[in-house]
Amino acid sequence: MSQANFFKFAIVLLGSVLMTSCIAYRPQVAEMPLIHEKGELQMNGSVGLSAPFGDAYVGTTASYGATDWLAVQAHANWNGYKGGYGHAAVGAFKAWNRAVLEGFIGYGFGGNKWENENTGREFTSRYHLPFAQLEFGWAGIAKGHIDIGVGVKGGCLFPNLVDWKPATEDHPESIVRSTEPVALLEPQFFFRAGGKHLKWTLNLGYAQLWGTAPDKEVFAGINAIYMPFTINMGITYDFNVFTRKGER
Repeated sequence: MSQANFFKFAIVLLGSVLMTSCIAYRPQVAEMPLIHEKGELQMNGSVGLSAPFGDAYVGTTASYGATDWLAVQAHANWNGYKGGYGHAAVGAFKAWNRAVLEGFIGYGFGGNKWENENTGREFTSRYHLPFAQLEFGWAGIAKGHIDIGVGVKGGCLFPNLVDWKPATEDHPESIVRSTEPVALLEPQFFFRAGGKHLKWTLNLGYAQLWGTAPDKEVFAGINAIYMPFTINMGITYDFNVFTRKGER
């Protein structure tokens, strides 16, 4: 197969997937803060793209060190008329100079909407997501100009998926629903570079889902898929960068 024919085949294949299946979920990439101390406030704004089918969105994350060990976080993203996602989380952190270990438990809610103008088909995805996330990294290396780290989120997706098709001359109206819980695992990598307060940030996220229905199918009984990859880029501002003397 020639290169040109390969790309034509790939485009047709992706198009057929989108026409027959709808996107129910994508990795939810919130900024991993690496909070070091009480009073540290970090704000992030980003734009993201999920693959392989190109669901673009804008997002923001705010994280705060409420005590010497307790941190709180809020995250939200929006992908236009299709929908979005938001979560609130609380966790603990421990810093060893520039190394940080932090863990969060949280609760998220989100959804998407897909329409086919040609057939009139409408697909809506709504879900609740209780989760736990563990993160580790280094903040302020290279004289305060680089942060880097990894994290992993585990949780259970409680979906409410509805696939509606209007009546036609050949077929009556049909509604299919899926509410089977889905297990979720999301590893994430991030890299930040810039000044001590303002940094450019890059995040890479991956989602792996497992169905809990008897047949172990993800989104059992409904023609829906999920996007496994997300990449986002943006800026992060840290309002309190190591107020204790001698940390940097």
